[in-house]
Amino acid sequence: MTRAEAIALVVAEIDRAESKFPGWPSDPVHAAAVVCEESGELMQAALNHTYQWGDGARMLPEAVQAAAMAIRFIVGYGSGHYEKRPDTLPKVAT
Repeated sequence: MTRAEAIALVVAEIDRAESKFPGWPSDPVHAAAVVCEESGELMQAALNHTYQWGDGARMLPEAVQAAAMAIRFIVGYGSGHYEKRPDTLPKVAT
């Protein structure tokens, strides 16, 4: 697969994901969690393939999804989507 083909797969996945899930978290913690979730699925597919003789073909779509979500995170960051917010978490009782 060429770099151009790989990028085309990622762009197509971004388009699909934005159509299906047009919203995106407005804070970086939850946006990063989406990226981590997809990366975790890639790791699971790689582990299954390596140690359980799983279907290696699952690795490619998971890698594409992880890359697409990473790009959505980057776009959000670049557009100032993740503004610093005050800490509004309740204090923990001591």
